[in-house]
Amino acid sequence: MTQIDIEKHEKEITEKGWTAFRGVYSAELIAKACEELDEIRPTYDEIHKEQGVYEETKNAYHHTVVLSPAQLEMINPNPLHGFLENYFGGRYILNTMGTSYVLPQTGIYTQRIHRDIRSFSGKERLTVNTLIMLDDCTEENGATWMLEGSQYQDDKPDEDFFYKNSVRATGKAGDILVFDSNIWHAAGTNNSDKVRRIITPFFSKPLMKQSLDYPRAFGYDFANRIPDELKQILGYNALTPVTLSEFYKPREKRFYKADQG
Repeated sequence: MTQIDIEKHEKEITEKGWTAFRGVYSAELIAKACEELDEIRPTYDEIHKEQGVYEETKNAYHHTVVLSPAQLEMINPNPLHGFLENYFGGRYILNTMGTSYVLPQTGIYTQRIHRDIRSFSGKERLTVNTLIMLDDCTEENGATWMLEGSQYQDDKPDEDFFYKNSVRATGKAGDILVFDSNIWHAAGTNNSDKVRRIITPFFSKPLMKQSLDYPRAFGYDFANRIPDELKQILGYNALTPVTLSEFYKPREKRFYKADQG
């Protein structure tokens, strides 16, 4: 990927609510990620069935970064690091990172009109969505519908208005979409004969609680074996102490570091 034009992408996401980074990942890394996903899907299906949530969650696999080395490689180093630090005005962490399979003529809950932050935050940048394309995303196979400018709109638009005024965020395998978590959007219907696969890393300010506690999921010792940038992204500098002894630490040893905002 060529050097990021931060000013250009900042302008687009501020005005439209989304922007696209083209040709970020190699075909080799994309293929590796797809192969790993095929291997771990049965594990997710088994857990979904055990917990009684299979029908509502099938084809949506949360926190796949924990089981997929290729996905961890996609954020180590993070190709969007400079843009994201500029976007948040400082440090950020990975809030969640999962995978969706949009199968031909098959429904998935992400096809409902929605936004990916529970509480409307307006111009306050708390979280941001990204979407890594593992396959080409076209209008035929269900590229995401984006209602441009709706990131500043609290109320959900009605369905007729949404589909008449939205655009399709198309792209090639290896591209990344980045969009304001407040924007109203929806996955499209896959009318092709092949699956459309995407990975969806969401990033946030460190003060936001992660959807999964990644430092605990990877293990606290894992922080000693990874670069400082990945340590920051996974949340090792924004931990929550659970005992008074963990809370009362010298500044340099505190669980939640002073530069986390």
